[in-house]
Amino acid sequence: MPNKIVTVIKREYMTRVRSKGFIVSLFLMPVLMCALVLLSSFLAYVGDTTEEMRKLAVIDETREIFTQMQAAIAGHPTFQHKGELIYELVEESAATEVPEITFRERVNTKDLYAYLAIPKDVFANGEVRFYARTTTNFDVQRALRRIISDIVRDKRFAESGYSQHEVSQLMRSVKFSAYAIKSSKGKAGGAEVESPIETGARIGLGYILVFVLYMFVIIYANSIMRSVLEEKTTRIVEVIVSSIKPYQLLLGKLVGVCSVCLTMFAIWVLFGVLLIMNISPLLRIFGIESLPVQMLQIIVTVKVSSTEVLIYFFIYFIIGFFMYSTLYAVVGAICGSEEEAQQTGAPLTMLIVVPFILMFQLFRIPDSTLSVLLSHVPFFSPILMFMRINVLMPPLWEILLNILVVCTTVLLVMLISGKIYRVGILMYGKRPTLRQLWQWARY
Repeated sequence: MPNKIVTVIKREYMTRVRSKGFIVSLFLMPVLMCALVLLSSFLAYVGDTTEEMRKLAVIDETREIFTQMQAAIAGHPTFQHKGELIYELVEESAATEVPEITFRERVNTKDLYAYLAIPKDVFANGEVRFYARTTTNFDVQRALRRIISDIVRDKRFAESGYSQHEVSQLMRSVKFSAYAIKSSKGKAGGAEVESPIETGARIGLGYILVFVLYMFVIIYANSIMRSVLEEKTTRIVEVIVSSIKPYQLLLGKLVGVCSVCLTMFAIWVLFGVLLIMNISPLLRIFGIESLPVQMLQIIVTVKVSSTEVLIYFFIYFIIGFFMYSTLYAVVGAICGSEEEAQQTGAPLTMLIVVPFILMFQLFRIPDSTLSVLLSHVPFFSPILMFMRINVLMPPLWEILLNILVVCTTVLLVMLISGKIYRVGILMYGKRPTLRQLWQWARY
């Protein structure tokens, strides 16, 4: 590699690694990700943290459901906070003929949290209506729906001659567990299965890595775009290209910034390995003798699958980074201001956002024809193919073919973008048209 390119790589690498932003990101990003996970878990565990008593009016036209609802709610965790009931059911007789608009006014003035209208024909096929200032408290609505459904169902069975005990026995749920079958190619003894905990740990690790890939490509590709734009608008690039060729400058920027990302990843991986290796001594410092069995299974699964997953992660990260960063660098070269660059770069951002959104749908059917086809679209492969590898490992030949096709696409993109870049960084004034860009690419 020419010495000039090495000089650019060193400059781009050392400038970013020595910056305060790199040091802060190195430590802050894992902390923030852990904090988000813990916060989500905490909110899911705590649920409704209000201690204020909430009145829930019930207009029970059947005069049979309210009493059973009270008994059911008294022992339901959804309606409690720290073991204390925070919902008060108030029966409103339908015989008073109070118009429902009165209840709506009471809800608006916060005299009532909500009110529930249960019609006479609910045992046949009636509709129970729930009114509140907001209907986003899905846990409460789900719990009320379940309680009323159970009461109505028991009533129907009782009228059919079945006792409550017989109904419970007849309607008891079946225990259902899902197991993923491991590939048995080249192994003796037949196919093995992995437990739901192992599956969850493996897929969870893959999801975290996909998210990291997505975030870093967006953040650092934009960083390259702003760097190119800054050098162009300050006319520093005119001095730089007097001693180095434009394609060398572009390649040096890409390799340098990519090395910064890989350095950060390597530090995180090393820290994670050291943490897992010394987990027992660290726990004893806090007076914890051992982790739960489920947590130990997760750690073992991560140990077993992490090496292969990380290899594919680094491959697809480097491929995706060079593909998208090259395009973002071209955007910075052809634009004359930050505003223009943001507008021009919006379609490129969609090339990253679209596969990330599709991943959540294709996650359920990784071997479908649509999933396979989309994962082989070069601009989608860094995310979708990596997702397939983590959920349901494709054949090795398919992965190698995909990497070959994507690498070829990256080289083609870099070739075309390099030609546009060498002209664009020295052009000022109006942003070029698509026709002009095509002409530049053919020089």
